[in-house]
Amino acid sequence: MQITNSGKYSSIAELFRVLNNYQLNYAYNGDFTNDLTERILALAETNMDVESESLKIKKKVYFIIVESLQNITRHQGSSKNSRLMDGFFSIHKFLGGYLVGSGNAIENDHIKSLSQKLDKVNSLSAEELKEYQKEVLSAGGFSEKGGAGLGLIEMVRKSGNKLQYDFEKIDEQNSYFYFQSKITEAQAGENPEIDEQNHEVVKSVHRAVTKNNLKVFFQGQFKHENVRSLLSMAEGSIYLAEKFEFKKTSVAIMIELLQNISYHAAGINNSDDRPGLFMVADNNNICSLITGNYVNNNKIEELIKKIDFVNSLDNIAIEKLYLETIMLDQDELKRGAGLGFIDIRIKSKNKIEVEMVPYTDEKTFIIIKANISY
Repeated sequence: MQITNSGKYSSIAELFRVLNNYQLNYAYNGDFTNDLTERILALAETNMDVESESLKIKKKVYFIIVESLQNITRHQGSSKNSRLMDGFFSIHKFLGGYLVGSGNAIENDHIKSLSQKLDKVNSLSAEELKEYQKEVLSAGGFSEKGGAGLGLIEMVRKSGNKLQYDFEKIDEQNSYFYFQSKITEAQAGENPEIDEQNHEVVKSVHRAVTKNNLKVFFQGQFKHENVRSLLSMAEGSIYLAEKFEFKKTSVAIMIELLQNISYHAAGINNSDDRPGLFMVADNNNICSLITGNYVNNNKIEELIKKIDFVNSLDNIAIEKLYLETIMLDQDELKRGAGLGFIDIRIKSKNKIEVEMVPYTDEKTFIIIKANISY
């Protein structure tokens, strides 16, 4: 197998470029259930603990995430025929704070009133927001789809920054509503590089996610602490929950892929770092589990040899190899075909796909993809 850059993941590569200034990124696109939102919140909490965030930032971010997720679940599209109607959530960490984004379909008739609410809260000073909140509370005005802008008021007050939003037309009845909130301990405008580009981040991530039929996207450090929470969130996103064997197989392969990054990914500036990405894609009755991480170039030949070998075997031969491999001692195992790759090959019933993208003279970015039919 040659080291190639076929362009197959060009939009993912572009997404990396867009997110270059961010230390942590994850996104989910699809149906939002109460169980899934709880898993997203747990993952956010774990990652903030890993990043040793201050209690002040944790409280702000948690509140904004809750409000954003509630907004999606209230308004997410009911159409099952278009991915454009799916709800979307993302969170991005940058030096000094976080960017929390969301997206959902909205009826075109509601755009004017929502825009007015957003423009209103964005135009007010901190003191004016306080007074406006009192007015809204005394006036009531609750509907079956939420309050009269109370959540928006509180998001501006908690974040200390203006809310950013945009609408993109889907059809004559619906548009897609993009919404994001920046949470910082410092005041807005103190990180001009981030300020300049973050109004497009949520839209850029959403475009890449939909283009690649992704359900889950995570880019960051794969330490043991957050790998557990990431697995829980990804498991909650697995659709077709009634198909127990499919879900069981998907989770088992996820564990192998995530452990592979956690144990073997190469750091860029620090050997203790484990940077990488994890994605779940859904396309034409195939669930694809995809990882990407840096590997030292002196390990590439051995890695490719292992994957090529397990891909060359038929079902009977791979089962036999698995039984032989689990009987090896640790020294022999290290020189063998790679138990993790053997297990992925058996459980997925498909060949493992690999793409290599040269990064530096010392490191290569490797993308591994396991496909599961359902």
